[in-house]
Amino acid sequence: MIPVVSLIGYSNSGKTTVMVGLIRLLKARNFKVAAVKHAAHGYSPDPPGTDSWCYAAAGAEQVVIAGPKSLTLHEFYQEEKSLADILAKIQGVDIVLVEGFKREPGPKIEVYRHEYSPDRITTAGHLLAIVSDVPIAGNLPRFSLERLDDLADFIVQHIIST
Repeated sequence: MIPVVSLIGYSNSGKTTVMVGLIRLLKARNFKVAAVKHAAHGYSPDPPGTDSWCYAAAGAEQVVIAGPKSLTLHEFYQEEKSLADILAKIQGVDIVLVEGFKREPGPKIEVYRHEYSPDRITTAGHLLAIVSDVPIAGNLPRFSLERLDDLADFIVQHIIST
């Protein structure tokens, strides 16, 4: 089973910045990484007017865009898929980093910034660590937003290598 960890936090707390940094750092260590982003309010697969947008607007259940070095499959559903359903589609990677899905079970790292986080997040999974710009009470490992290499070391040791 591919190891998975979700980064959770309030809007503008820095989740995407942490995700991008971790992807770069783990790739530099020769790990294959998949990234999953939870778009809680929905999203459009392509800008209006593009061919693939027109296919979706016409009612296609699946739209595939294929190019020389990439393939994108958009699937449309009547109800939101669980994280487990999404993860079942991912293959050939060493780790899956997830942004969001705070209510889904599984290991999580909270991104907390004093200016943007009104409170700590209650999770449905096991909180492994915190990335924050201020000290946080408790026994969890805390990592700085400026030292994501330390967080990457933690992920390699406690998630990928276990």
